[in-house]
Amino acid sequence: MKRNYLYYLLVVMLLVASCEKDEMACTTSVETQEVSSIAATTAKCGGIISSDGNPTIKEAGVEWCTTSDFESNVSCASTAKAKLGKFACEITNLKANTQYYVRAYARNSYGTIYGKVLSFKTLEIVLPAVQTNSVTNITISSATVGGKVTSDGGASVTERGVVYSTSQNPTTSNTKKVSGSGTGSFSVSLSGLTEGTTYYVRAYAINSNGTAYGSQVSFATKNGYAYVDLGLSVKWATCNVGASSPEDYGDYFAWGETTAKTTYDWSTYKWCNGSFSTLTKYCNSSSYGNNGFTDYKTVLDLSDDAARANWGGSWRMPTDAELAELRQQCTWTWTTQNGVNGYKVTSKKSGYTNKSIFLPAAGHRYGSSLFSAGSDGDYWSSSRDTYDPCYAYGLSFNSDYVMRLDDTRNTGQSVRPVCP
Repeated sequence: MKRNYLYYLLVVMLLVASCEKDEMACTTSVETQEVSSIAATTAKCGGIISSDGNPTIKEAGVEWCTTSDFESNVSCASTAKAKLGKFACEITNLKANTQYYVRAYARNSYGTIYGKVLSFKTLEIVLPAVQTNSVTNITISSATVGGKVTSDGGASVTERGVVYSTSQNPTTSNTKKVSGSGTGSFSVSLSGLTEGTTYYVRAYAINSNGTAYGSQVSFATKNGYAYVDLGLSVKWATCNVGASSPEDYGDYFAWGETTAKTTYDWSTYKWCNGSFSTLTKYCNSSSYGNNGFTDYKTVLDLSDDAARANWGGSWRMPTDAELAELRQQCTWTWTTQNGVNGYKVTSKKSGYTNKSIFLPAAGHRYGSSLFSAGSDGDYWSSSRDTYDPCYAYGLSFNSDYVMRLDDTRNTGQSVRPVCP
């Protein structure tokens, strides 16, 4: 009888302990919080632990896997500081564009309890978003440019920088300047650029999905010579080739020659064999070409352009059409500037009417003499007469007129450069 009593007492004690344990386990709860900051490979989730006096929470965190059946599928976990109240965890090393399931958990000495299972889908990895900044600090051979990576596209930006070229829409196959990695703003210095040249530049950023480019920005390195923007199709230099000031006459060039000389006639002209009927370049008539030579060229090659040869960069001689634009879109005022006669040429374009250049009446050279200096001005264009290959177009003026020039190519005349 005593043995039976001890048996029943033991059973009762076990039942009481079991009930007490279950009661304690049930009085601790955990709630799964909504998933936030969802990216292609990461997210954030957490939970809220509540208790009314049960044993201390030893561990808390979240578990996740690609199915809602946590019991039969391998899941990953991230732990947080074990304490009552809210906790948050980083979910990492996820696959992009994938459905996941997540639940919060808390563990004490009696076991583990779980929150509700929630689902979320990681984002697809796309190209980064990048902006190109404006170009600053432009010199004859350098400039500063940068950009801003505003989004990594769901994957780490492993490289960023700028690409640039003299052709439009440059890529990383062209010249590039790297400026680190990640998102945010950046800036680089470009050096070794060519004087007076137009460049095209784009910011870029690379992630695992590919390379993204910002909008294209263009800029031109400085020419090393002053110019005035009259609001026309080209900008006009403030002085002649060979001159040191706007009033200085500068050098004189035969059409298609790039150096000044002492004698200007057919016997010294570069592109003939001693006479106007033996032309060796820029000829559209066999009657004037040497041994019937023709090439039908009507515009000077840059290698024969006195402005480009002497000033470099993007400087060149104006075309016949650009000289016509200067004549027609500007007001011409005969004046004397620092003791030198010539025309003040002022733009008629809205917003540019305060802009002007001065063209001195430098005359012209023929033979070994200078003619009409102080009264006339004769300036070459890069355009040959389309009918008579012995002649080329330009600009001629005195105090009474401003007109299109059509003169023999062997004459020495002034050159006023233009640039884009």
